This record gives sequence, C-alpha cells and structure tokens, in this order.
Amino acid sequence: MYGEVLGIGPFRRELVPFLQQPDEWHRNTREGAIIVVPVFSAPEGSSRSRALAGCFGADPWDFNTHALDPWRADVDALQRFEQPGEEHRLECFLRLRDAGFSFYFQPNG
Repeated sequence: MYGEVLGIGPFRRELVPFLQQPDEWHRNTREGAIIVVPVFSAPEGSSRSRALAGCFGADPWDFNTHALDPWRADVDALQRFEQPGEEHRLECFLRLRDAGFSFYFQPNG
C-alpha cells in the first residue's frame, strides 16, 4: 500500500512558499481557486502508510475514516514520521490547516 494525505482548499498567494510546486507554476493561479496539495506520502509500503494514517486517527482500509480532522492530528507523531529533507511537509500541513483546507487519507494498492 502507498498511502498519502491530500489537502484540498482555496489557493492563497501567501501559501505558495509551502506548496511543493515551484512559485512560477502558480503565477496565473487565481485567488480562491480550489487546489489539491499532496501533503504527506508513504511510498515505502504498508507499514509506513499505516503509521501515516495513525497520525490522523484513520484506518487505511476503513473509508469511513478517510476524511481527516486536522485539529486531531498527532503533530508530534507527524514530526517523527517525517524523513530527513521532508521537514517542510509538517509546516505545509500546519499552514494549510490554518488556512481552512480539508484533508483526506488516500490508500493506493
């Protein structure tokens, strides 16, 4: 399984530094346009994907739990989940959460 957490919400120019795409890709994105942002991913397999889901209190194969409550996320566990070089992902999540984005766990596999 390859699990990921997606954020969906309105684009705001001040969020650009926290998105994964280069700034110039959003040059023509209008304020308020709904965007989908991959926030966390676990391509390493099932164990890591289950750990990611657990950070949000979700069960990877219980689709009833895939709409995540970002305010119940275990931020300490998410910090431990991050790999070296991925420190921006937690900050991205926190900024998007504060901007009112919705978050979803998506299992693949």
